[in-house]
Amino acid sequence: MGRLKRLIGMRIRRAIGRGKDWFREAPVRDQAYLYPALASMYWQVVSDAVCATRPQYAWGVVQGVSLARALRMERASVVEFGVAGGNGLVALERVAERVEALTGVGVDVYGFDTGRGMPEPRDVRDCPNLWSASYFSMDVEKLKQRLRRAKLLLGLVEETVSGLLQMDPAPVAFVSFDLDYYSSTTAALKLLEAPEGSLLPRVVCYFDDVMGFTYGEYNGERLAIAEFNRAHETRKISPIFGLKYFVPSPFADTMWVEQFWMAHLFDHSLYGHHDGLVRSSEMPLQ
Repeated sequence: MGRLKRLIGMRIRRAIGRGKDWFREAPVRDQAYLYPALASMYWQVVSDAVCATRPQYAWGVVQGVSLARALRMERASVVEFGVAGGNGLVALERVAERVEALTGVGVDVYGFDTGRGMPEPRDVRDCPNLWSASYFSMDVEKLKQRLRRAKLLLGLVEETVSGLLQMDPAPVAFVSFDLDYYSSTTAALKLLEAPEGSLLPRVVCYFDDVMGFTYGEYNGERLAIAEFNRAHETRKISPIFGLKYFVPSPFADTMWVEQFWMAHLFDHSLYGHHDGLVRSSEMPLQ
């Protein structure tokens, strides 16, 4: 009897697994949700070897730019905070090119870095047990020769975020925060205080330094997020819960899936506009 129960349980688990895979990979015409279409686009992006080096960037840009398209925007911006040697920014450029071709939405790319490696930690909230000045240095001229469309904003983040906004960028759709420090991340989050013309109503955010090591609620990026939320009544940053059930199945158990947050701009005039993630029975499939 015990063996029979185990066999039945195993078959049920396999059936559930197949059902989840069907949801992730099924043709768009069979679905009332946009996620299968996003998964299809994602596979086309990560089939490129350069894009595949940053699968999290590919997912974030696909999600963010799809919202821009649903809101009928002609252009969107994607941002990397913490460029270091530049491999991530080069990958983000390639992702932007692929997503632009697939969606028809122009994608501008921006990278923030000191250009000299990490600054001195301000205090213990910056995890000085892990990081110190000059980590992740950059060869600025060499990197510029590798870039095709990205704009580098060099200097301390608290001084360069305002510089981006003065450039009147297309609405930001995706941001990667990879600054390691609490203090630098706090400065970078000022971007989410920008006027609504510079931001989508929901901004997909990837936080690189929130898992393992000595990161916690009271230091590093998680503390910066918590303080941003306490300081803002109508703009909040929340984890994207259960994302593992919506990304293509080979990526469901990867760490980056748990590193995605979404910035909600409740005061944005387009926040309540339908974004196509859920389709009504009367809505034509695109």
